[in-house]
Amino acid sequence: MTECSDDFLLIRHWVGASPTEIWRAWTTPELFHQFFSPEGLNIPLDSVVIEPWVGGRFECTMVFDETGVENRTVGVLTTVDEPSLIVGEEPTIGFRSVQSFTPDGLGTLIRVEQYGLPSELIGNPEVHAAFRSSYRKLGRLLGVDTEERECR
Repeated sequence: MTECSDDFLLIRHWVGASPTEIWRAWTTPELFHQFFSPEGLNIPLDSVVIEPWVGGRFECTMVFDETGVENRTVGVLTTVDEPSLIVGEEPTIGFRSVQSFTPDGLGTLIRVEQYGLPSELIGNPEVHAAFRSSYRKLGRLLGVDTEERECR
């Protein structure tokens, strides 16, 4: 069982693919750039660097479709346990993101915990909707169903 939190952002989403397939999409730049940004943003493939090992780089740039404004992410992977867990940090801003991929029926439950965010983002429905749009994009990319899962 998971619980909602006021201390960190928590998103849970089910995708009808195996943890291995999810891991491959998460760690392969040619796939990652196609789904990781919410609707209305994109990630140029040439901005993506994913080195899936402890100490490896995690970098990408999200670009707003309407304005062209860019948001660059530059982090380091601190925990890598294929195909079930990947943790990245941006030490300069005190940010930490934990992604776990757990078998669940005929698919995978993706759980994302993000620490070090401003409090107004943690419970913001628009932020949650943005994450969910990324997982729907992942489902379309993999040709599988997805389903929102609330924290409980």
